[in-house]
Parts: sequence; C-alpha cells; structure tokens
Amino acid sequence: MGLALHELCEVSGLVIRDAPYEDYVPTTEELHLLKKEDPQVYETYWEMLCHFHICGQISIWRNRGVKQMSCASYLFKDINEKSNSVTSLVPYTDEEIAERINASISSYMTESNEDTFKPDTAFESFHYQARIPISDRTLLAGFLILWLKRCVVPTLSHEVIVADVVYLAVLLVHGKLISLLQAMVVGIQSGLMVMTKNLCQVEAIVDSQGR
Repeated sequence: MGLALHELCEVSGLVIRDAPYEDYVPTTEELHLLKKEDPQVYETYWEMLCHFHICGQISIWRNRGVKQMSCASYLFKDINEKSNSVTSLVPYTDEEIAERINASISSYMTESNEDTFKPDTAFESFHYQARIPISDRTLLAGFLILWLKRCVVPTLSHEVIVADVVYLAVLLVHGKLISLLQAMVVGIQSGLMVMTKNLCQVEAIVDSQGR
C-alpha cells in the first residue's frame, strides 16, 4: 500500500525536511559544543532532562523510562481530575527536595577522568532544579514529548518514554525543523504490515483424531 507524502503533509500538517527524526542522547562533546553555539537550546535541554529524571525517581523507573501517564501527571497537575482545571508544575519546597535527595544522593564527585570531566568535578543532584519555576519552553518540550509518543510515532500506553526523545522535543521547541512526516509514515506502514500479517495468517485446524 502506497502513501502519498504530499497528501499526508496536507492532512497532518507535518513537514518534510532534510533533518531526520532520530531519538538519541547527545554525547558530552556535542553538549559542550551546543552550550557554545546555541546556549538557549542547551539550557532548555538541561532543564527538561532534570525534570525527566525527577519524574522517573518519583514514579519509579520502568525499563529505563517513565510511563506516559506518570510524565503527564508530573508536568500537568490535576490532569486526571475532570472537575479541576489543569495547571502546570509548581516549584517544590526545600523540605520536599531534601526528602527526595535523602532517598538518592545530594552530589557526586569524579575520582578520575570521566568522559570530558576532570577529577574532583562536583555535580549537584538534579532535584535542585525543582526549586525553580519551570520555564514555558521546558513545559512545551514536555508536552511535545507526550505528543510525539502518542501521535507522531506512537507507543503503546503501557510502554515507557525514555530520555532519547527529550533532545528532539527541545529542538522542536526552538524552531528546529525535523522530518516528522516520514517518521509517522514509517509507523503507519509498520502497523499495516503487522495487521496484514495477522489477517493473512493461516492457522492449522486439527480434529480430535489429530488430523
């Protein structure tokens, strides 16, 4: 079955671009370069990744990711309450942050060269990011993470969202054009192949005599 990209472009509103859809986590070298060349993208990515890890620890990691509903409930309060208006994430108190840090670690210091980080480099817990009100761009990135995994390249509701999609969502927030249409078409064609295989599968019928 053929799918005309120009027709799907009109129907979906998604764009066709040269930059492919690719879920991945940038390397340390790439992040250092990004910090110099596009600091706004870097800051949004850093903030969103901190909140992603906070959500993962609060909701308990599952297969290196967080459940879709857990992510939505973390970013958008009262999303499950039909009688209440949905509100965005609010800053946590120092007491709440201290309680969560006690369940993990408050800081980490390298003992030797790790990636591009020199010995005795100190890292504070990502939980401290929760003190600061979440930015509009980061909140939009969180929404796009859910949108990508529910609408564009959908995963099953019981499957988790992994950190690989965070960077892509941040790029979209900052106006970077990604070829989402081709990714959606691949998903549609994959689903059609599975459906066709199941419909055309012939099962052997065995009678009581084993024939």
